[in-house]
Amino acid sequence: MSVSRVIGLSIAALFAASVAFAQEPEETVREAAERETRAAEQREEALEYSGGSIPFGEVLAAPDDVRLNLAYAREQIAGGDLKEGAATLERILLLQPQLHDVRVLYGLVLYRLGLLDRARFELETALNGELAPTVRAEAELYLERVKRLQRATRGTLTLTVGAEWDQNRNQAPSSGTLLFFDIPLTAEPRDADYAWITSVQGKITRDLGFQAGHTVYGEASYYRSDKNEVDSLDIDAVSLATGFTFNFGDFSVSPRARGSFIWLSGEDYLSTVGGEIELLYRISPVLRAYMSFRGEHEEFRAVSDYLTADERTGRRFSARPGAVWHLNPSMALTVEGLWMDKNGHTRLPGFEYESFGRYGVFAQHSWLHGGGAFTLIGGWAERSDYDSINPYISPSTVREEWLYRARFTAGAPLSWFLRGVDMPRALSTINLITQYEYEKVDSNIPNFDYDTHKVSLLLSKRITF
Repeated sequence: MSVSRVIGLSIAALFAASVAFAQEPEETVREAAERETRAAEQREEALEYSGGSIPFGEVLAAPDDVRLNLAYAREQIAGGDLKEGAATLERILLLQPQLHDVRVLYGLVLYRLGLLDRARFELETALNGELAPTVRAEAELYLERVKRLQRATRGTLTLTVGAEWDQNRNQAPSSGTLLFFDIPLTAEPRDADYAWITSVQGKITRDLGFQAGHTVYGEASYYRSDKNEVDSLDIDAVSLATGFTFNFGDFSVSPRARGSFIWLSGEDYLSTVGGEIELLYRISPVLRAYMSFRGEHEEFRAVSDYLTADERTGRRFSARPGAVWHLNPSMALTVEGLWMDKNGHTRLPGFEYESFGRYGVFAQHSWLHGGGAFTLIGGWAERSDYDSINPYISPSTVREEWLYRARFTAGAPLSWFLRGVDMPRALSTINLITQYEYEKVDSNIPNFDYDTHKVSLLLSKRITF
């Protein structure tokens, strides 16, 4: 939304960027890129197990009962006790080594435990025997993953295309008014618009040759959002990162350097250079905690539609503590906190209206339904407190606001929708993803108070090499 259309080509054009958006455009880009990356990385199919609670004493009383022991192993695995589940499966195979479907399950558990050499042996052995077509396909899939992980150099490439519709693309204020020197003015109405989305993410990892599994990696991504009507928000974004992961048993450290470049409507808008370090601790096989610290310098440039964007130039620090709890083999819960401090360099001495502190929380439930199908349900709540008034907007009020966001994502490979249809694997593994999102900003200044509904439909393909 351009304020100059509301109040004419006047001094307001010098601070159009300040009153136009409740959320900075670069934040919108990062959220979109994170959405695509998260959707691409959380589709790995999980095994589903069923059965009631089986007392251990009953298993001890019937050690030769293969069906009972298999059900007990599945229960152990479903409860996250992979090591004990693997031991139960190993005991079954000692009794009846010809049960190749059980050997496939044993291989998958070893894969999840990170015992790749043993997992490969068990899967290759099982594939030499008689297997049902679906079990054989799963064994071949995981054997391919094991072989890829055993390579010193490996990579992934995720391609995503699709469309997104936004009910309030211009983030028009819910009240229909804008403040200009505390004078209420009529704002432009909501402008619904759709955008064509293109996203490419690539990562190459190299094993450094240590027994602990230390690695070095490089990442690159490109994101484009081409709007149909609001061309001032056409976005191109490129991000680059390189870093290491050092493993020390259940603890790992991942330092990385990163940079990004964003163009708005084809104009150079933002470049960012910084670094990040992530600490991760595996508390148990089903629970891990992490903490990331990130610091960067953001260099904004004034562009045609945002003539004071350069006032946002400055440093940004953030910290994100979080935890991932695998409720069972097919469900996980992620909870993450946020603290952020931004310092923007405004033109008016003593008025730090582009500097703020932010804190919040994010939670997401991930559910893998089998066959590659998944759903993600997430929610955000973030509080932003700005350091001083913006005299052009409201000389009497310092900006304070809450951002709320709820998102539902569902997806599955084409093979899930076209069951029984014989398709080349290159096509059957393409994922169809749909997403709904509701976003609301509750601000004490009407310029930044808005809500919107978003819907997207995407096709995504992950390639490993």
